[in-house]
Parts: sequence; structure tokens; C-alpha cells
Amino acid sequence: MTTRKFELPGVQDLSKEQEAARALPKDGQHLIVGGPGTGKSVLALLRSRRHHRDDDDYLFLVYNHLLHQASGQLFGGELKSDTWKAWFHKVFSEITKGQVPQLPPSGRSQWREIDWAAAGKLMAKLPTSGTDTMPHLVIDEGQDMPPEFYKTLIALGFERFFVVADQNQQITAGNSSRRQLQEELGIDTERVIELKSNYRNRYPVARLAQEFYTGDPASPPPSLPEDTSSRRAVPVLYSYQKTDLGKVAAIILQHADRDPSRLIGVITPTNNVRSRYVKALEDCDLQLDNPKPKIETSWASNYPDVTFGEGGILVINAQSCKGLEFDTAILADVDQHYYNASDPDATKRLFYVMIARAIDRVFLFKEQGRNRIDEILPNDPSILRREEL
Repeated sequence: MTTRKFELPGVQDLSKEQEAARALPKDGQHLIVGGPGTGKSVLALLRSRRHHRDDDDYLFLVYNHLLHQASGQLFGGELKSDTWKAWFHKVFSEITKGQVPQLPPSGRSQWREIDWAAAGKLMAKLPTSGTDTMPHLVIDEGQDMPPEFYKTLIALGFERFFVVADQNQQITAGNSSRRQLQEELGIDTERVIELKSNYRNRYPVARLAQEFYTGDPASPPPSLPEDTSSRRAVPVLYSYQKTDLGKVAAIILQHADRDPSRLIGVITPTNNVRSRYVKALEDCDLQLDNPKPKIETSWASNYPDVTFGEGGILVINAQSCKGLEFDTAILADVDQHYYNASDPDATKRLFYVMIARAIDRVFLFKEQGRNRIDEILPNDPSILRREEL
């Protein structure tokens, strides 16, 4: 086991804009927006720590299970937290004494979405309670919850919100735009705090991520950090034959072997690709200078405990990477991502999110030959080098 630095910064380490957000009053509705690496999740956790220290009734809400795990470990204590959907079903049932209304499943999927219209009708029949009985809500990646979620919570009597969000990192259905968040929470534009400095990504990572910024001014991209990198740090796109996945696994393992304290995130487009990469990494018999790194994986129906404070390799699907941070991000088989030429921004936002998970390095892999994903990949070799295996 090799530990890595994984802890919240001290208050003395915050920038002026971050401190302004941290010091907001505990009551009321607050919205903080900013691009990847600006410290939104850190501020949400520091806000939760403030409530925890003051023995307030609070809850930290996130979108998915992996971010829930990572947030709890980064908090470093007994964080009162949950995923938003699991918690919403519980609190709705407790208050209404009934189940959350759901729409019928669509297509082959048995997944049932929340029927927000029916939920709203139930809410209209209930007396509202006040701020003295409802907890403070601290919401990370707030753009990933639909506007109806906020509307329903307010109808249930919740009045104290601290939401951090980035409209340009929307990669799921049912998102909330900045405008919708402001409207639902009743926040004037001049009261929204914008974070503009990138504290996570090294210059080559931030520069590549910027190529996929869709230009939505609702949440401006963070400024580029100072360029102190060498050419070796420029992200690389490797093209390989599908029969040569073992070569890809060897590259990943060799990179991990250079520093066992680093956490490498392998981000895959589908569950099928995730399974292939896990097997290839586990089967790769390579002579390394250090013991073979720990290889972990997590997917929609399986949430093992992942330790983010240790080095190793974590293989996950793209939808699970929201809010996470890796020393190196590896985008697996990027040609397998769904790409609609009539809506390229949807895929760009996904790449924007995936690339920005990395602190230091980014590697991409794709099948050899021209394919549609090439339409959105930069051609400048100073931003993205290309190599064939």
C-alpha cells in the first residue's frame, strides 16, 4: 500500500474568491459556479465541516456513489452525506407517508424516472415547514440534479442551500442550468460567486480540456495555469489494433510503476470496455520495478470500497467520474463514445469532464484508423500528440 496526498486544504490556503464563498452566511440560498479544478467540491466540504463543527443539522448531497465515497474520505471524519436520489426517496416518503411517484420504464431499460409533475401535486396538498426543522443542504455538482428536484425540496420546506455547480460539466439527462438554479433558489445574478482560477490541472491538462469547452458563458472556463511543463507532459493519443489491448495494459502499468503513490483513473465509454480493460490489466504479466499496482473497478450495480488516499489503478465508466480527481486520467477507447454530429457539444462536454479529472497527465486510446470522434479531437501536436502502437 502506497499512500498519496488526499486531504482538504486549510482555510489559510484558500484564495480570496474561495474564502468569499466559504464565509457566506449559514442561512439562505447560495450558488457558487466555476470550471473544473476551481475548488467547488472543496468549498462544499469545508462548508459541511463548518456545519459539523457547529453541530448543525446538515446534509452533503452528491450525484453518484463514487463521489460519495471520495467526499467522505476527503472530509476525514463522519460526514453526513448521501447520494441525492437515494436521499430524496427517503425524505419524500418520510414527509408524505407515500412513495415517490415514478414514470413507467421506457425502452428495454427497467429504470423508472421520477414523475416530478405527480410529486408536485402531492406537495401542493402539504403544509410547509420552516427553516428550523429542515437541515442545511450542501449540494456538490448541483447542475446534475434537475430543476424539479430543487422546486420539490422548496415545496417540502427546505430553505437553506449551498450549491456548487458548473453548467459546462453537464453529462447526464435532467440537468439544471445556471439560470434554472438561480430561479429555483431565488438568487440574483450579482449574488452568485464565480470561481475563475484552476488549482488542480497542470498546464498541458488544462490546455487540452479547454479544447472541449463549449463556450457557454454561464460558467466561464477557469484561467490556464502557468506553463512550466516539458514536452513529455503533453497528452498523448495512442492508436492501437483491438487485438493489441495487452500493449495498452503494459503502457498503463509501466506508467503506474514510475510512481506507486499515484492514483490512475481509467475512464471507459461502456461497461463492456471497462470489463475488457480490467481483464487486460489483471492478465498482463510484465516485469516491473515495484509490486504490481492495485487494480480496482466500480460500476452501476457494484460499489466496492475504493481508497482514494492510496496509489493504484481505478477503472470506471465515464458517468461515474464526475467530481473525482486522479493524478493521471486515461481515456480508454474514445472512439466508442456516442457521437452525434448534429450535437457535438454533448460529446465535448463529456471530454471536458473526463480530461479535467487529471492533475498531471492525460493519455487517450482509440482504434487505429479514422473515425467520427476525430472530428472533435485537436490536431495541434503541442496540445495532443499522436502515436501508433
